[in-house]
Amino acid sequence: MASPAKPDIFFLCLAMQSFLDDSYSALINQISAKANIKRAKSASGALNYLSAHTPRAILATDEGLTKPSNGPVLEKVLSYVRSGGLLLIGLHFPNFTNMDVFDKFFEDLGLPWKHGDYHRTTFRFNSGCTLPAGMSRAKFPGPYSMKTLHVKGARAHEKIFVPVSEAMTQSMVFPPEYVDQTQAAVVGAKIGEGYLFYDGSVNPEDGQNKAVLTLCGL
Repeated sequence: MASPAKPDIFFLCLAMQSFLDDSYSALINQISAKANIKRAKSASGALNYLSAHTPRAILATDEGLTKPSNGPVLEKVLSYVRSGGLLLIGLHFPNFTNMDVFDKFFEDLGLPWKHGDYHRTTFRFNSGCTLPAGMSRAKFPGPYSMKTLHVKGARAHEKIFVPVSEAMTQSMVFPPEYVDQTQAAVVGAKIGEGYLFYDGSVNPEDGQNKAVLTLCGL
C-alpha cells in the first residue's frame, strides 16, 4: 500500500534573513521528515502559491506580514485561516519586529495581545488552553527553558505555554527575579474556522521544535 502523501507546510519568508536556514536547521529537518516544505520570499510568490494550494499550516518566519506593502498577502493568509487553516507566527518575528508594530499588528487582527517581557525562564504547557480539534496535546513538550518575547493581555484560554510555578528569570548577567505569571510565551486564538498562533521563542530550542511541529499539525 502506498504511503499517504505528505502535507505541505508553507514557509512565508517575506523579510527573510540570510541565516534563517542555518539557525533553524534542526527544525527544518524535522518538518521535512513529516511534510513538504514550500516557501515564498516575495508577495507575488505567496499569492500565487496560496491561490493554488491549501497547506496544512503556514509558518510566518519573520515580520513580513506586518509591512503595509504586503497587505494583499496578509488578506490572503487571513482568508486561509478563516476557512480552517493554521497560521504560526514566530522564528525571527519576535526579534525583528518593532514593538509598536507588534502591538498594532495583533490589535488590527482583533486580538488583545501586546508585547511583554523579554527574558529566559522555564515554561510549561497550559492544559486549560483551547486548541484546534484533533491537535494532540500529548505531542507538546514537557517544561523547557526558552528565551522569549512574551505576550501580555492574552485571555486565559489563549495561553499555550506559561511560566512554571515560581519561575524566575535565567540570565548569565542579571540576578534572578520572579517572572510575571500573567504573561505567556506561546499563545493562540481561533479566527473564523482556523487558528493563529504566536511563538515568542527567539533562539532555536529542542522544546520549541516539538511545539512548532505540533502547532503545525504534524
